[in-house]
Amino acid sequence: MAERLVELTQGPAAGPVPDIAGPKTYDAIELLRGHLKAVGKRRVMVQVAIPGGAARAIRAGANLAPDRAVGRRTWEEFLAERVKV
Repeated sequence: MAERLVELTQGPAAGPVPDIAGPKTYDAIELLRGHLKAVGKRRVMVQVAIPGGAARAIRAGANLAPDRAVGRRTWEEFLAERVKV
């Protein structure tokens, strides 16, 4: 997968390319909570709904591609490998 990404960035404009997704989907608060846990911090978090059509589409998952789950590493696995407390 990494080789393909490098190929796409170094080659001529190819137009739209297939989406690449991982094995699991997360919302923003889950990503943040996972990061805070990995770095050993705690924070009070308040979810605030962003108004508008684009924000509504993102909340509905329009930016996700679960049918293109070609990645194998989860967010938790990534954090365990990359974040040192």
